[in-house]
Amino acid sequence: MKRTGIVAGVLTAACVIGFTAGGASAQGADIYKKECAKCHGDSGAGDGAMGQKLKDKPSDWTKGGGGLKDMDDAKITESIKKGGGAVGKSKAMPAYPKLSDDDVKAVVAHVQALKK
Repeated sequence: MKRTGIVAGVLTAACVIGFTAGGASAQGADIYKKECAKCHGDSGAGDGAMGQKLKDKPSDWTKGGGGLKDMDDAKITESIKKGGGAVGKSKAMPAYPKLSDDDVKAVVAHVQALKK
């Protein structure tokens, strides 16, 4: 009986962690699609319709990380909150200061997943 309770507890914890991570992933993907894909493209290839109109085109994250190569999570977070110019990237990338910390964290995780 005791062993069954422990196993059930571990399985429950694993499911909660899995669902939470999946929720954050979906949250990040949703925000990315709404706010970022217009320039960075759906897959992070830098081929969004608005990005093609910019003088400084977004880099292709799907090929070796592009402009994300030397950026850790903290630097990507700063670029989202303060804009590209704040981290030495394109000033054409706007800041998104109204996104919550959880939203930004979810977007960072999504963006990191696009790197190949």
